[in-house]
Amino acid sequence: MKTIFLSLLVFVSLNVFALPTATVKVLKGKVQFNGKEIKQSDVIKENGLITTSPRSFVKIEVADWNSAIVIGPASSMKIDLSSPDVEKKYEFLGGVCRWKSLVTKSEGKKGKIFTKEVSVGVRGTDFLLTRNEHLGESEIIVFDGLVLFSNLADQNDSAEIKQGQWGGVGGRYGEKIGKIIDLPPTALRHYTRFLEL
Repeated sequence: MKTIFLSLLVFVSLNVFALPTATVKVLKGKVQFNGKEIKQSDVIKENGLITTSPRSFVKIEVADWNSAIVIGPASSMKIDLSSPDVEKKYEFLGGVCRWKSLVTKSEGKKGKIFTKEVSVGVRGTDFLLTRNEHLGESEIIVFDGLVLFSNLADQNDSAEIKQGQWGGVGGRYGEKIGKIIDLPPTALRHYTRFLEL
């Protein structure tokens, strides 16, 4: 009986403290993690930097965090898998990425992705995030759901961005989050095809 109890305790402990992993679902071209080339079906188990070459992209899924992210060409993102509860799970450094939550909005799951300018609080959402490293600016287009777009330079500056809307801050867009723009259907149809996997 004691042996069964100890085995059960070890099994429960391992599951409770299991760290999240990222699975490479789709990959085209040359993509590196911490400077080493990766391929489709690889499982990422450590912290590091994902970089894509021009004309390359990668889709990763982190099931524990209910997120799927397509990192577009000539882009880079840090991922932190050190703890299930780490706040800065994803830091998007530059380029373009597409986020899709793996759960329905009714389940109430939330996530967050950071750039140098903003944090993007996710609520069961599909959006396109762009960061221009040279100009120090971030912009977002929301295709479905809702995000909280928060200026990291000013904790009082944030905006809720809804389906069909655009927002930006930094560089050409100014130091504050400006007017949130409702995009016309033609623009949405155009952008919704970006990194759609």
